[in-house]
Amino acid sequence: MNIDHVKALAAAVDEGTVEGAAFVLGVTASAASQRIRTLETRLGQVLIRRTNPITVTEAGQAILRYARQVELLESEALDRLHGIDADALGADEASGRRREPTVLRIGVNADSMATWFRPLFAEAAGWDDVVVRIEVVDQDKALPLLASGEVLGTITSAETGGYGTKVDELGTMRYVAVAERSLLERQAAEGDPDLTQLPMVNFGQDDDLQFEFLRRCGIAARPPISVVPGSAEFAAAVAAGLGWGMIPVMQLEALDADLVEIGEDPHIDVPLYWHHWTLASDKLSRLTEALRRAAAIMR
Repeated sequence: MNIDHVKALAAAVDEGTVEGAAFVLGVTASAASQRIRTLETRLGQVLIRRTNPITVTEAGQAILRYARQVELLESEALDRLHGIDADALGADEASGRRREPTVLRIGVNADSMATWFRPLFAEAAGWDDVVVRIEVVDQDKALPLLASGEVLGTITSAETGGYGTKVDELGTMRYVAVAERSLLERQAAEGDPDLTQLPMVNFGQDDDLQFEFLRRCGIAARPPISVVPGSAEFAAAVAAGLGWGMIPVMQLEALDADLVEIGEDPHIDVPLYWHHWTLASDKLSRLTEALRRAAAIMR
């Protein structure tokens, strides 16, 4: 495959349009389109859906993943050449040939972003050779991003990885089912609250944690549900009494609210794993080690 054709496809996916890809690549829109069509002809497969924004087909996912890996390895090879150049020319002269940083695309679930993941930002601030781009995704729905090549690694609750990936265990996040005391007092003047009627807060359509708790309690009915798609906002909604919800232990300590645990066993432990490409990449290894250090505070 012609590498320029592969890069054109990746740029089209990144920018969402062929015109955007052309701008990034410094070519005309017709030239960018022709590169993608030539690649499709060469492979005998339709690789992208020409929608707005552009999406990749199943065949396109394989090529996009290849493009991302080539991008990372090419960047590291150039870094090494830059180091050789600095030795030969002197650091001052070589510094004038500054290169664009490598893009590290990763998938992170919202609750991790709001808690244990944050120390990684301080580490990444000292990496002048990379930039980090984060895709926020539910921990149960993250693996398709890795399979499609949209990210080089993702945090997920799945223990088993796919072909060409490595899995590192990060730790376990404990969630607690809680409700604001006044909400419980309004809903259950005496005895335990009726979870079929007690209002509930859910993160979004991919969030199954509250429903898993209800199933463990033997409840199949759906209570009144509010949807709040943001980790800090979700916790604030529960603290305000909008409904009950599963909140990470690490967030509970920061909430200024009178929250009460509900149910006989209010805890759900969610194991988290770092799935990433199996590549001999210094930058990917650096990112993985930083994640392990950050995850050490998880509980």
